[in-house]
Amino acid sequence: MNIAVLMSGAGFDTQKRMINGILDSALPEGINVYIFTCDGWYYTSRFKYEKGEYNIYNLPDFAQYDGVITNLETIHDVKVRQALIDRIRQAGVPCVSMAVKTDGALNIWMENESGIHAIVEHLVEEHRVRSIFYISGPVENQDAKERLDAYRQAARQYGLEWDDRLIAYGDYTYKSGVQAVKEMLQTDRPLPDAVMAANDYMAVGAVLALKEAGYRIPEDILVTGYDDSSIAQLNHPRLTTVRRGEYAAAEIACRTLMEAIRGENPRPEHIVYGKPLFSQSCGCDKKHSYTHAELQEIYVKKSVEVDDNLELLKCCAAEFTGLENFDDFKECVQQYIRLLAPEYFYLCMCGSIEDYFEELERMAEGKERGRDETVYTEEVWVPLAYEKGVFNSYEGFPRNELLPPSCKSGKQGNFYLVMPLHHQEYCFGYCVVGNYRPALEGRFFRHFILSLDNALETVRRQDTMNAMLGRLSKMWLYDELTGVNNRAGYNKFAPRILEEAQKKQLPIAIIFADMDGLKTVNDLYGHEEGDAYIKAMANILEHNRRHGELLARYGGDEFVIVLNDYSEDGILEYIDRIKNAIRQYNARYTRAYKLDASIGYFLETDAEKASLELLVELADRNMYQIKREKKAAQKKQN
Repeated sequence: MNIAVLMSGAGFDTQKRMINGILDSALPEGINVYIFTCDGWYYTSRFKYEKGEYNIYNLPDFAQYDGVITNLETIHDVKVRQALIDRIRQAGVPCVSMAVKTDGALNIWMENESGIHAIVEHLVEEHRVRSIFYISGPVENQDAKERLDAYRQAARQYGLEWDDRLIAYGDYTYKSGVQAVKEMLQTDRPLPDAVMAANDYMAVGAVLALKEAGYRIPEDILVTGYDDSSIAQLNHPRLTTVRRGEYAAAEIACRTLMEAIRGENPRPEHIVYGKPLFSQSCGCDKKHSYTHAELQEIYVKKSVEVDDNLELLKCCAAEFTGLENFDDFKECVQQYIRLLAPEYFYLCMCGSIEDYFEELERMAEGKERGRDETVYTEEVWVPLAYEKGVFNSYEGFPRNELLPPSCKSGKQGNFYLVMPLHHQEYCFGYCVVGNYRPALEGRFFRHFILSLDNALETVRRQDTMNAMLGRLSKMWLYDELTGVNNRAGYNKFAPRILEEAQKKQLPIAIIFADMDGLKTVNDLYGHEEGDAYIKAMANILEHNRRHGELLARYGGDEFVIVLNDYSEDGILEYIDRIKNAIRQYNARYTRAYKLDASIGYFLETDAEKASLELLVELADRNMYQIKREKKAAQKKQN
């Protein structure tokens, strides 16, 4: 059995508790869990980055799963939410929605009102609080709205002082909590009795700002948070907060989904109530405070862990920045994946490496792009797979299968974290990490994936630059009309042929071909026909090269061929081959004019004595002698 979980911000405390609740319920039952996650929850829709993150939710084909669990509150983009709901409905699979009530889904609603009300009641009844400064979450976030509404109701119920300036809006980060309190302290209002934040991170920010301003917590002012994050317990003083019950809600969600998959008749809605945890920041629970030694031990442990992770990320950033190509990237990723040692890791790319370079070539040539680079391709390649200590790779397979077919057999009860690989809107593909709980601990692994994103973009830009340089080089060295070398190409490559002839003591020769009648063709039939005349001659000369001789358009209607290690007889045979090709062309194509050229050459048997300028001059002189003889013969005939 396979279920999909859709939830942004998997490394954050609340989401982690939900995911662990799902995994602890599903895995022992032999259920495979595919968690589609990204950082879109953390950013705002103003950034192209978020669009690239949210693209992960376009990846799953829900018909491939037995059921789906969503946490739509972590996906604040309304369009993305609605598109997901529509696709799940279209697939016709059971769906359980956590945190956000969704029509057509089985709903596990973690309500906010009771927790907020209990905190306000406690502050008023136990601590005689009469004024509260409230820091709300993002305006567009459903949870933030519900918590703010609950606070307003409770404030009115208990007759608290009311002023719009006593409400601020943050973005759930501790920095926004710091900023909100700093702005509050700059007003002329008296210090409120308490600061109440819509989550623990903003509450910690409030504590920091108040301490910096010289206030004591809880002696001078009380502070409360929400969510029971790990930071709430480690803060000094320990935060009063609300345990929302995410783990229990996730267990219920998983059980409810299993009932629906089995065709039973599960309850359409469950409500999980928050539980207030009164602690030191409101003046309660002094007996549960950490000792100095305990705090020091926790700090040292966390510091070591953080330092190790930062060191690894720093090394990643340093190595990934200097990558030259995709092979370097693979080698570097292998090094770090071996170090992290997940059970499974799959780097899934949009298209093969060959497709990628074809796309670069198209771009370099100014052609229309072959694919929409903001969406996933129908086929996916895995250039790098790590499976229980062994590296592998897999050819293309349909993207709706998510993983190579050979990887989906075996024991059940696996979980896979599926994350986007992108730069801004540009979609590289996605990566899958299997049976690796550390990926759910904090933000480290998500930052590692971000390093992969940046590395892929570094390689892409390097390859793009090389492709463009190649294009510029081609434009500089090659004739746009005929595709053969131009005068600059001749000047670049001809000396190499001469140097080789001198080094190996080979003869060197120049064949000089001047087209006959080009001016007449241009005057009578137009320059487009004249261009076709030139291209036809260039094609004949190109197709008659045998041993890598240098062919260049030397002037408007002049071509030179540089060759070494040819005898006199060999050169004459070469020229005869060209003349025969011209006759065959004229016989094949009936035009008002005939394709023709005067061809001369000069051979220097001792390359040490040769100079390219002299060889061209002598070959040109011989060509003009032939041209004069040809004209004289034509006059005699007329």
